[in-house]
Amino acid sequence: MPLIVDASVALAWFVRTQATGYTDRIRRHARRERLHVPGVWPLEFTNALRQLERRKLLTAQQVDTIIDLVEPLDIVVHGEPPERRRVLAIAREHDLTTYDAAYLDLATALRYPVACRDGALRKALRAAGLKLA
Repeated sequence: MPLIVDASVALAWFVRTQATGYTDRIRRHARRERLHVPGVWPLEFTNALRQLERRKLLTAQQVDTIIDLVEPLDIVVHGEPPERRRVLAIAREHDLTTYDAAYLDLATALRYPVACRDGALRKALRAAGLKLA
């Protein structure tokens, strides 16, 4: 079954210090399935890399290599960022960041399981009756 993957899970596929048993399991699953992400994902993923670079946990060359490796993955980016007021309402309802609300919004629309490590998003997904990967 296709799944929605958040930036922190995908990041762990390339940065082993971020990896867990969960992210490794999702990586193996992702090899067989189509991945979906909200429109904010490319910026969120790239920002996470930049933050690791700023903290001297990755070099600029490592960041560039990771970007080269992620580009060919079969990740379906769902358009532009979702409508601002809708995402803000979701964020308020579930006490989420607007980034996490974008994942919840996409999961609601697609009804696919979501791979994420964020506790607040996991709780919101459960509350909305949606599946976790």
